[in-house]
Amino acid sequence: MRASVERGLLEVATPFLEDLYVRTHELVHLGTREGSEVVYVAKMGGHRQADSPSRLGGRMPLHATAIGKVLLAHGPAEVRGATLRGPLERRAPRTITHADVLSRQLSEVVAQGVAYEYEESAVGIVCVAAGIFDPADGIVAAVSVTGPVHRFQPARHANSVRAAAAGISATLGRRAELRER
Repeated sequence: MRASVERGLLEVATPFLEDLYVRTHELVHLGTREGSEVVYVAKMGGHRQADSPSRLGGRMPLHATAIGKVLLAHGPAEVRGATLRGPLERRAPRTITHADVLSRQLSEVVAQGVAYEYEESAVGIVCVAAGIFDPADGIVAAVSVTGPVHRFQPARHANSVRAAAAGISATLGRRAELRER
C-alpha cells in the first residue's frame, strides 16, 4: 500500500521536479517520512550536481536535512517530541544536535514555509525544502533543491521550491477530489 501511495505521489510530482531542475540546474529531491527518517523517493540532477549523501531509496535522520525539517515541523507532534528529546545524531560538523536550536528552526519552518540546511547532512552542500500537503493540510512529502555551498544560495530559490510544492499539493488535491466523485 505504501508503494502505491509513493507511486501516485511520484507520478504527480515528476513534472514539477523536472521544472524545478530546469529552473535551478541543481539537485532536486522528493522525500517522505518513515519513522524518524527521510526516505528519498526521487532524485534528479545533471552533470554538475552537488555531491550529496542522498540516494534513491536512501534514508537520513529528519533533523539533519531540509526535507526532514519540513516533515518534522508539520508532522505528528509525537514524532517531533521524540526527535527533540534526542539524541540528535551528528552527521556532519554543522548538524544541529541541540534540541532548543532545532525547535526554533522548526518554528521558523512553519512561519516561512521553507526549511534550510547548511552543511548539516554533509560538508559542502546547502539546501532549501518545502512541504507537500494533502487536502486536509496533512504533510505528505517535501521537495528540495540542493547545491554546493560555494555557488548555491538556497534563499534565492525558496520561492521556486515553494511553488513546486504548492503545485504538487494542488494536483494531489484535485486527484483526490476526482476519486471521491
